[in-house]
Amino acid sequence: MSEEKVPYSKCLDDELDWKLIDQLHSAVSQISGFCFEAKKLCVTVQFVVIGVIATFTEKKLDHAIFVAGFLIPLCFWFLDSVGYYYQAKLRTSMEKIRGQIASRNNRKTVIATGVPFISKERSELSQVKKIRAASLNHSMWLYGLMILIDLGIWWLYCIEVIS
Repeated sequence: MSEEKVPYSKCLDDELDWKLIDQLHSAVSQISGFCFEAKKLCVTVQFVVIGVIATFTEKKLDHAIFVAGFLIPLCFWFLDSVGYYYQAKLRTSMEKIRGQIASRNNRKTVIATGVPFISKERSELSQVKKIRAASLNHSMWLYGLMILIDLGIWWLYCIEVIS
């Protein structure tokens, strides 16, 4: 025999909490879009700045090109990490609010109807681990790759393999 489904009726607190979850979800979406745009902007700024420096150094390699090639992705990496960190914080808040709705209604329906906004393991990490996770995750590979390429070419310039 199947369980009888009882409709979920929302009280005022539930309505306000669901509205808050919607607003937090919108903020997470905007931050996510910003993080994607930051990656595109980083590559654009990198090429423009290196081009300008190359023009000022009379199209000869100079340490300034490599310093810029290192600092630009490093700064964008920091910016993107902050965005990623706050996405996780907002998702944790959303999950807490959903838990409050469920406890108010003494039902599993609220929790069981969807996937969690963030895994319980991620939300319970220490502050240091949350910061590390925000800085070192799969979406940050672009910055690390840009820095590694820059450092590799800079090293070749320093040992005079390229000039």
